[in-house]
Amino acid sequence: MKSTWLLICSAFALAVVLTLSHALLRSAASQVQMEYPWAIRVGGSLFLYGLVFFVYTVLLRYFDVSVLYPAYTALSIIGVSLVGMAFFGEGFTVAKLLGLLLLVVGIGLVSA
Repeated sequence: MKSTWLLICSAFALAVVLTLSHALLRSAASQVQMEYPWAIRVGGSLFLYGLVFFVYTVLLRYFDVSVLYPAYTALSIIGVSLVGMAFFGEGFTVAKLLGLLLLVVGIGLVSA
């Protein structure tokens, strides 16, 4: 079950959920703390973090930690960067683009 495509899909799925969790936290930062909209966003984020943790522990049965963790973490960083730029108006620089491209290269090297 150590298919490369299955690893990529698993890491991508974890990264998408983790990115959504970070987006909810970023969104919560614009709300008044301890009020209902803030609590919903923070609670949703914590739920998604827990889901990632649970699924990750199951996936470790099938994939090496030295490959799965770097892959989903790097994909999460890329996702969070893109969401930050697209939805929260965070800056886009050549240095950021180069860093994201290096992450992709790093994923390929680690998983080879």
